[in-house]
Amino acid sequence: MSSQRQAVDIEMSEAGSDYPLFDESIVAIQHNILDEHLHVFRHVDASSLLDELRNSIVRDSTRDRRIAAPSRKLALFVQTFAPYFDVLGICTKVRPEWPGCFWGLVHLLYQVINSNVLFYEKVADMFEAMASILPPYQQIYTICKQRLHGAQIDAEDERLAMLMSYAFSDLVKLCLDIYRIFFRSVESSGSRHLTNIFTTSTQWRPLDSRFAQLEVKLTHHRRWLERETESHIQDFAVVEHRRQKYLRSIHRQDGDVHATGELLERRMAKRLRRVELVCDWISNGVQNQRTDPSARRTEHRGSCNWFLDLEKYRKWKNRYIKSLANNTNALQDNWHDRVLFVQAEAGFGKTVVADAVVDDLGAEAEDLESSNAPPSTACFHVKVTHPSSVHPGQIFREITLQLLYNHRHSHATLDAVCLLLRKTSFQQTATAKDILDLLLVLLRQHPTFVIVDGLERCIDERGFLSSLAQLCQKTDVRVIIFSRPAIGIPLEYQKWASDAPHIVPLNSQHTAKSKELYMSQQLAQMADQGYFGIDMDREILPHVARQSNGTFLWATLLLNYVQSPALSPDERQSILLDAHLLEGLEALYSSIFETLRNQPAHEKLLVADVIRWLTFPVHRLCTSALRMALSVSIDISEYHDTFPTELLEILPRITCGLIEVSDGGVSFVHPSVREYLQAPASKGSESSLCDESSVHAHLAARCLSYLAHDIPQRPLGGLSPYIQPMMPTNSAASYRTTKSGDSGYKSISSSDSEHALPQPAMQSEHTNASTASIRTVPFDTNLPFLRYASLCWPIHLSRALAPTNTHPYVIPCPGPFEALPYIPTLSAFLSSRLSVTAWVEASFRYSLPPTLTRLVGPLADLRGELSPATIEGAELRLVVSELNVLGEKLMELKRGYATSLRENPSLIWQIGDAVGEGYWPVWDASVDEISLTATSITKKKITSPQKHNLHQNPITTLHNFQLHPQTLARVPTAQTLSPPHASPRPVPAVQLSRPTNLRRRAPHAAS
Repeated sequence: MSSQRQAVDIEMSEAGSDYPLFDESIVAIQHNILDEHLHVFRHVDASSLLDELRNSIVRDSTRDRRIAAPSRKLALFVQTFAPYFDVLGICTKVRPEWPGCFWGLVHLLYQVINSNVLFYEKVADMFEAMASILPPYQQIYTICKQRLHGAQIDAEDERLAMLMSYAFSDLVKLCLDIYRIFFRSVESSGSRHLTNIFTTSTQWRPLDSRFAQLEVKLTHHRRWLERETESHIQDFAVVEHRRQKYLRSIHRQDGDVHATGELLERRMAKRLRRVELVCDWISNGVQNQRTDPSARRTEHRGSCNWFLDLEKYRKWKNRYIKSLANNTNALQDNWHDRVLFVQAEAGFGKTVVADAVVDDLGAEAEDLESSNAPPSTACFHVKVTHPSSVHPGQIFREITLQLLYNHRHSHATLDAVCLLLRKTSFQQTATAKDILDLLLVLLRQHPTFVIVDGLERCIDERGFLSSLAQLCQKTDVRVIIFSRPAIGIPLEYQKWASDAPHIVPLNSQHTAKSKELYMSQQLAQMADQGYFGIDMDREILPHVARQSNGTFLWATLLLNYVQSPALSPDERQSILLDAHLLEGLEALYSSIFETLRNQPAHEKLLVADVIRWLTFPVHRLCTSALRMALSVSIDISEYHDTFPTELLEILPRITCGLIEVSDGGVSFVHPSVREYLQAPASKGSESSLCDESSVHAHLAARCLSYLAHDIPQRPLGGLSPYIQPMMPTNSAASYRTTKSGDSGYKSISSSDSEHALPQPAMQSEHTNASTASIRTVPFDTNLPFLRYASLCWPIHLSRALAPTNTHPYVIPCPGPFEALPYIPTLSAFLSSRLSVTAWVEASFRYSLPPTLTRLVGPLADLRGELSPATIEGAELRLVVSELNVLGEKLMELKRGYATSLRENPSLIWQIGDAVGEGYWPVWDASVDEISLTATSITKKKITSPQKHNLHQNPITTLHNFQLHPQTLARVPTAQTLSPPHASPRPVPAVQLSRPTNLRRRAPHAAS
């Protein structure tokens, strides 16, 4: 204990305990303040604190209004509570240390949190709430001063001062509770806590629960004090009764009921719910990309012991001095030594080393007392397959979420969570600054290791490192970063007269022996299982193992390659004998894709499609949507022997391990696979990604094929009657909904960056009262690919049509439609009026009205490049003509029915010819089928069992509609709209512009 604290204890013991709560409060302040703050702690009076707050308000009003607002709230509390000591002075002689220490504590709290805007707002809101509850001390003081002018203090006044001390003690306790949130292990330092002398509660409660109790106590305090001073002459019995009642109310709040097991479970559930709410606020609707690499850790356990024994790593790991955890000056001086950069080339196995570090740090760090919990560990892998993870803010979000989960039972963390849940004027979703403010508090509370793998994939690595430096300068966090050598480290990481930044370069010499041993064991096991036949010469196995040169990725890829079922035992032996020809990742990738080229056509098509979807999607597909998107390419029913029920399960097998499937989704086994396919060396392969326009052309074709053949050609949701809109729609001005960001794109532009597109968020369908009771699930529950296909096919097509310097509109190809795979599917889509209508309905249900204005021009330019004598040219001219007609109809919809369709998307099936010439088909809800003339269609009425099947499997049931190619639509008149349950009146039928002669999912046209 410091000499200052010893002096305080001596002074308190000599002063006696006439007012024990005042004395305990002052001692508690001295004992709970950190030594770093105690050296500069000073007594402050209310007037000087108010002046400082007002000056900061004036200064921050022009610089940052968000900081000025909480300063006003804190100033309000100071102004309200300052006369408390004047009222107390009427009862007894106020010692200078009472107001001096209290306002010094408030001033210290202000200095600690005013730079953390997120928590400053919350704490100031609590002080504002207390200010609204506290008694009007100034008014009470003025009245009492007039009544008691010249009176002498007696014993009754001494007891009155004792009753006044409860409010002082409670406010000091709250300030210390808030103070302890922002620093580490103050509770375990051996100092006394601030407790009332009669406290009997043994169960800890979160801050919001304690603050609610404080509000009740302050309310009783105000009620008692106002009645105590309401009259100069009062009955003694009444006064005594009120005082006893006030004391009983304090005892009730301080006491705790006997907590049963069920009650404790409910309390724990509420605490965890608080953490979940904050986690939802942090995640901001972005799906976390955490995966469990436990299988990979088990497989390679012990193979990274060489790294764990490196001197630099051990020195970094054990650089923890508990006494410096809250020392700002020391943290500022030595933060460079707590950041370690580990760099190696692609394929080295940095992720495996990072996983080994996570396991190593999970154990208790060296030189730590056994009574202390080991430091927490947070790990994040930056993956290009998860677009959100490449943003610096997402890295900090994920680290914050992990630390919240790790410390969800910590009292200090739960108190911080309670502060965050207070409702103030800040945004409902966490900003990047909010995340850093919260992460700073969590790192101050707990010793932490942070592991970041793959930093070179971050789109702003310098921005991430700059924000990380600010955190390291204020906390004792220890960070290890795995990356390629090419990353740029900011100059602030350099330190004079030291070797900072601390970099550990890794090369094949570090891992050659461990990788050779690992490969030899795996190849020997495969030989025992008969992968290489019965005449295998095992003497070549060590030679093959040495070819890895310590590169983990090469070894893994080769092992997956020789296990491919596409290879015969003789071919596997040949690969091992010629392993020297496969040295390097590029040579190995070339051999693998050469093998894939010889596979059956349907497997090659599936491999090419999954590679395209993983490389150039508008936004990343979930597993169910990806499964549906892949099934568009091939008819799985024709290949029962090849494809299992779960389509995604075969991807690792048919790609020789280049694609991996895990709980987190489908991804490349390593980013270098994508890099190889985008390099010129991959030209000639069906899976090549050199031509980005061609990739988008194929993806557009997949989306259009899905819309033309695989969605119900009927209303997607329940029909609702037409209601006249309350407001007239605007004219031809382009409409943008407020939720268009949810759709996955802001506009149909080929120049939009892939990473600039927001991740779509599924929203529930808006239905009125007539349909809400019928439909209790979203309309696209069984159509996971509908959202992406409906909203993103124009983006893919516009990017496919964008000419570049190296790629004109047309690339000579031997077969029809191979360079333009979207023409057949676009023709099939436009020729199906029902499919077009379903697409329009889906677009409005996803809050993004359809528009094709940016596609007409590029397609018209492409038409000029193709001769009408060719199959592509003739088909394209029909497509452009039909696209012009559809574009005009969509503009008419926007001008006349945009508001109605936004509120009721099913109206598109009831509009009929109200928008002109009966373009849109009418769905007759009374018979649950499209209304068409009997001369041009063989109608089949749906019976009750068929209706049930339609809800279960709408795609299968739709085959009951036997449409004639020359389909004629029956539509209502232009004067009125048919209600949903009324049979439309017959009008002259309108022939569709052109029938389709394409087979469903024609492989030669879509491949």
